[in-house]
Amino acid sequence: MTPSWLEVHASYIDRQRFGTAEQLTFNPGSLDFAALLKVPIIPADILDDVSPVTLKIVVSLDENIGKNDPDSDPRFGVSDGISFVGFEAVNEKMHGSRLAPCFGIKGTSGTSLSNEIAINRYSPLPNDSIFLGHFVITLKLKEHWGSCYTAHDGGFVKTADFSKQLQLSKGLTLEVYKDNKSERVGIKFIEVTVM
Repeated sequence: MTPSWLEVHASYIDRQRFGTAEQLTFNPGSLDFAALLKVPIIPADILDDVSPVTLKIVVSLDENIGKNDPDSDPRFGVSDGISFVGFEAVNEKMHGSRLAPCFGIKGTSGTSLSNEIAINRYSPLPNDSIFLGHFVITLKLKEHWGSCYTAHDGGFVKTADFSKQLQLSKGLTLEVYKDNKSERVGIKFIEVTVM
């Protein structure tokens, strides 16, 4: 999903943005935990609630925003229209001493992410604190867990147990949220594979 594809096909996309062929940049807004974009992946009534679905989400972010902005922590995942599960990509200033490069997030879907719970965000911590801007997220929806991968330390993996199954019969939507209203987020591309 390129920036121009997202601008055309997202079912919801935040108005505080500007796009080029290379990047979709979301600017500060007025709402904490704001939804940046939503893209339907699987329509309702295609799957049953116990279907063995795995999603792989590959994300490339603007490295300059992740390294230089005071805060830029987007969350990428999926929802059934009610519940959201996914991972937060952490900016460089929060790496190392405070937060892992990525960690699990669950909450309630909407125009903003509510009832959010962070999962295992403090450990383990990699030695490498450079923001690389590339994340691979795997969500095993039937098994209620997922993982995120970054290239830190030659390969950093963080897992999360979401302890709640999405209602797959309601359909699945890719959703991207930011953390604080003051954040900027730069998305170069998102690739979603359903297995």
